[in-house]
Amino acid sequence: MAKKTPKGIDLPNNLYNTRADLTQAVAELGETKRERDRIKSKVDDQISKLTTELQTELTPLDQKIQHIASGIKLFVDKHKNELFPDPEYKTCKLPTGDLKLRKVPASVKTRGTVKLFEKILSENGLLEKFNNLTSKLSGLFLRVKLEFNKDQILSDPLQATKKIAIELNEESERLYITPNEIDADIEAVEDAA
Repeated sequence: MAKKTPKGIDLPNNLYNTRADLTQAVAELGETKRERDRIKSKVDDQISKLTTELQTELTPLDQKIQHIASGIKLFVDKHKNELFPDPEYKTCKLPTGDLKLRKVPASVKTRGTVKLFEKILSENGLLEKFNNLTSKLSGLFLRVKLEFNKDQILSDPLQATKKIAIELNEESERLYITPNEIDADIEAVEDAA
């Protein structure tokens, strides 16, 4: 199935018979590529300028949104029992929108690095055995990947912090603000003031 020529494009004949035709085609290819790059560069500059202008206009509005949201968060923190009297229902409906409190579960903060895993294995007398196992498995084109068992860590956080000195993010609540005029939730961040 032959390709169709896009409308508005005058394509030259690309069946070259002589070396001179081939030389001319290479020159034309270079000129066309330079023209394409020039147009693309010009448009990229326009896009960059528009992006900068957009950011300049949006920054004050973003700051105002965060300022208002942090004020709402402060009010909600002080009046949580009034706004959310039912501990099971964590949504407060206002005439202008909704406030929603959502729990963020505890999570493992520490990142697993090779150095940390080596330290844990050596402190428990397992480093040499692990290295022997990985070398034998690599001979069979297999690999072992170490990672934290986050479910077990979260089920017994005290033991995990004692045994392997791991850091945890505690369970917290997050406030989402949904004005009626928009479909998206705005997350209230505590340190935005």
